[in-house]
Amino acid sequence: MSDNISDTIFVEAFHGTDKRCVPGIINKEFICKKNDEHWLGNGIYLYPDFSLAKWWTTNPTSKFGVEIKEGAIIRCEMRVKKDEILDLRKLSDYKEFVDLYKDEFLPQLLSGCIKCGGMEGNAVISTKKIRCTYCDFLKERYHLKMIIGNFYLPHQPYLPMELGELFDRFDIAYIETQMCIFNQDIIIKKEAVNL
Repeated sequence: MSDNISDTIFVEAFHGTDKRCVPGIINKEFICKKNDEHWLGNGIYLYPDFSLAKWWTTNPTSKFGVEIKEGAIIRCEMRVKKDEILDLRKLSDYKEFVDLYKDEFLPQLLSGCIKCGGMEGNAVISTKKIRCTYCDFLKERYHLKMIIGNFYLPHQPYLPMELGELFDRFDIAYIETQMCIFNQDIIIKKEAVNL
């Protein structure tokens, strides 16, 4: 990794998990459970917003193999070179993301050079599987260590239902940001945080 500070970004983010997992994560590393429908590819997911990580510990999905009985948060400090991160919150990175999909990924997917999770014969592939396969492709092809993405959830699960419907009409939406870490070497500090 470059020692030139101008080539490096420092990031703080939070990971929600079960309390029983904390010692293993702090003393060793995160365990990535492969899933062909991960949002940003197969990696470790963190939130830059503590309150989202906390919310996730009270509203987890069993889809990713985590059962949370007692929620816990791990705060991570990361150091990553600018050319090892794709930040889809930036228009320039998002345009590159679209161009690489159109020019590199899609032709290889259509020709069969790239296999998408669960793809057999002429079966229709879910958008989620294509998105995950594409992010994994970018990780490998461009040696990415992190992708940051924004997600708009039309039925804001963070708000009471009646307020979510009201605020939909305001055209001001809460956009959730997640980070997918492909290489844990960028994590320079991990610590448990009280809920």
